[in-house]
Order: sequence, then structure tokens, then C-alpha cells
Amino acid sequence: MDIKTFKPLARSLVDFFYPLVEATLFTNEGEIVEILNPFSSLKEDQTSELEVLKKGGSCHEVLKSGDRLKLMLQPINDTEGELRGFLRLRYDTSKLHDLKDQLDLLLQQPFQPPSSENVNEWQINVDQLIAQYLKTHQTTMQAATIKQKREMIAQLNGKKLFEFKEASSYIATKMQISRATIYNYLKTISSFQQVQIHQVDAFTDKKFGGNPAGVVLDAEQLDESWMRKITRELNLSETSFILPSKRADFRMRYFTPTGHEISFCGHSTVGALFVIAHEKRYHVDHPGTYDFNVETLSGILKMQAIVDRDEKIRVTYEPPLPKLRQPKITHEMVAKAAGIHLELIDQTIPITYDAASKTLFIAMQSLDGLKQMQCNFKSLTGFSKDLDLIALCFLTKETFDPKNQIHMRCFAPLVGINEDPFTGSVLGGLTVYAHQFHLLPPRTEFFKVEQGHFLERPGLVEVKFSTQDDVYNIKVCAQAVHCFSTEINLT
Repeated sequence: MDIKTFKPLARSLVDFFYPLVEATLFTNEGEIVEILNPFSSLKEDQTSELEVLKKGGSCHEVLKSGDRLKLMLQPINDTEGELRGFLRLRYDTSKLHDLKDQLDLLLQQPFQPPSSENVNEWQINVDQLIAQYLKTHQTTMQAATIKQKREMIAQLNGKKLFEFKEASSYIATKMQISRATIYNYLKTISSFQQVQIHQVDAFTDKKFGGNPAGVVLDAEQLDESWMRKITRELNLSETSFILPSKRADFRMRYFTPTGHEISFCGHSTVGALFVIAHEKRYHVDHPGTYDFNVETLSGILKMQAIVDRDEKIRVTYEPPLPKLRQPKITHEMVAKAAGIHLELIDQTIPITYDAASKTLFIAMQSLDGLKQMQCNFKSLTGFSKDLDLIALCFLTKETFDPKNQIHMRCFAPLVGINEDPFTGSVLGGLTVYAHQFHLLPPRTEFFKVEQGHFLERPGLVEVKFSTQDDVYNIKVCAQAVHCFSTEINLT
């Protein structure tokens, strides 16, 4: 039996106490086989003397960084009592007081690797859901609050994992609570279900500017009908819901008050990333840049949360790849549908459609022309429905602030948004459109877009881009402000 056979044990311990514990497997000769959740990348911090390993027990160690760790050293024997190697567990006592009580029971019995005959699929699902929750909330079962344990019970119940015969006993042991406590939690959950909701003003650094977005971080317990109801109740242009993903770090879904699920929403993405950093989720726990791969209906997109030393948060995201083409739509058709004067439109620049965001781009003669627009939303809704348009983006090179390069107004009546205060989903297509039709200064690599002034919610964003062989690399950089959070009882 090879020492690697014991890797599931080490992995289970790390997942159980993540991110506070490091586990290392050694051979009989003291050579490292596997390090899980390493606290240091330095070789001298990772190795241990064979004589130290043989002694077992616990001791303290100081890393090159100055961090003081406590070690627990455990010889690993197979079922016949033969030594197979050593397990070393290390943890910071300032964050986790003592592992001994929790590990005594786990380590006093010989480890037997799981097999398909003695592990049920529902047990694997329980283990994965609990490990994911603890990882997301950056806690351990020992440190989890009553509220967090209730939330875990609610998620397990939502996945119908209590329907299995031995589930209550298994989950009680896993969560270090009694079966009676589980019963009480389930009884409470059946009477009401709470969801925490955040409201964030995106594309601004001031409250009541930019575009307000709803954000629900722990949405795995919600089905689509609840997501639609919550979005309708908030009555914001979009609300984003964060769920686990098997393909990425997490998944984002976006809904509008009319019940439409859209493939991507810029300001709600900014809001969600801001709240993730603000609430210190997904390992955001100190100043730095945090990269995420995020699953959306537009594909897996690269995003970032950037926290500076003053705890100020900025976010960036990669918009869906634009797919621009010139449709058979005339300036006259747009003017008639919108109910505006044709001379307000710059007819020297073609109308362009972005299939990725289902947006129509229309250049205007001036900022004053944008101000004069009083759209006929009934007519514009019919026009959008006939052409399968989510948004119409009217833009000009004239701006309120001379430091900015583009001002835009966006209308999306088909999905219940007559006019959007700030529209992040169109910025990919806008970048290509503005670059190709020379609405930006020559050799521009970044530019700023303003929007929302005519709705008294001014917002701003910076877009960085490069292009090679007609392929665009685009990054949107934005700020946001947390307005409030609240809890809704669903039943």
C-alpha cells in the first residue's frame, strides 16, 4: 500500500479546516510526497527531519516569514499495523486555537481508503457541499457560527440530502452538532427562509450615482422562480445571483424585473465583484489583486477584484467578445422607432449591431442632441421586439467632462428598462464601434465613458483595449459604492 493511498485523508482534513490548515504526507524516509494548502513555497519551510517525524506528537515551528506554527505529527500505519509514512499538520495558533480535540477521534483509527462499496453518492455530495461552503466563507466547522451552520443545513435540505436513511446521523457528525439540533434547524427552516441581499451603486465612487444593482451572494438555495421574484421585488434594472460552478470559480446569473434572464450585465457584475471583496468571500482577505474565472451565459469571463491598503475596492471584467456587423437598418428607421428628429443622428457613421450583447449602436451629432431625445418607448419596444434587440445605445464624442471621450444613453424597453443609468454590457461592442469609426483619438489604448447625467445619476468607467489582426482584447475598469444590505424572509 503506497503512502499516496492516504492522500484522501489529508485532503479531507484540509477541506474540513480550509484555509487554516496545511497537510503534508511524507514517506518512511522523510521525503515529501504531497503538500496540500502549503503555507510557504520555500523548501526549507516545507521539509522536516525524519527524527522529528518519528517522535510524533506536537511542537512549534517558526517559518522564514516569521509566522509561528504549531505542528501535529502522526505516523500512518496500514490495517496490519505496518508503518507507511507520516502525516504532518501545521496551523497558526493565532487563528485556530487547537486541533487536537478534533483530530484525536479522526486519527486514532487506522485509515482505510474509501471504496465504491462503502461510500454512498449522497455522502460525497454532503462532503462537497460542506467543503464548498466553508471554503467560500473562509471558516472551519469549529469556527462556524450558528447562523452559518443553519445556512449549511438549509443548503443540504435544498439538495434533498436529508431524504437518505443515515443522512441525519452522518451530517450531525460531520457538522459537530446533535441530531436534535439538526431537527430544530430543519423545523426553523421550514417556517422561514432568509436571503441576504445587497444593493450597490456601480460605475461610480459616490452614492446615488451610476447604476444601482442587486446582489445575492449565496443563491444556490434559490430556484429560478425565487430569483425572478426577488428581482421583481427589488425593482432594479438587474440583480445578479452568485452560485457554485463546476467550470469556474463561481457562476453569475442576471435577471430583470420583467422576469427576463439575460446573458450578461455589466453593472450587476461590478456590483457582485464589489460585494465579494467587501464581504471578503472567495479568499479576498487582505489588500491585493484577486483573479476570478466566472461562468456566465456568455461564457467563462475573466474578472478581478482589487483591494488597496485603504480598503478601497476596484473591479475589472472582460466583457463578452463583441460580434459587430452592419444590419439592414437605416437611420430613418431608428429615428422613427425612437420618435426623435433624424437630424439629431450622425448619418455619416453606419448603424452597427453587436450580436454578443444584442445592441444597436447609433452615433449622434452632439451632446445637446442626446439631451433632446424624448423616446417613444411603445414604438421602441415594438422595434426592439421585431429585431430581437436588448438595447439601443446612442453616443457622441461630446462629453460633460473634457477628460472623458464618450457620452452615451442606452434604452432597453423590451426587458423593462426604458433608460439605463449606466450600461456595462455594451462596453465591449462600444469599444470596437468607437475605434473602427474613429470616434476615439488616434493610437488610443484606453478611454473613459460617461453616462447617466440626464437621469441625475452620473457614472464613469475606464476601458482599456488593444487589437491585433482585428481581434480585440478589452478590459473594463470600474468602481462601486455599497449602499445597504438586508434580509428577506421568503416564506
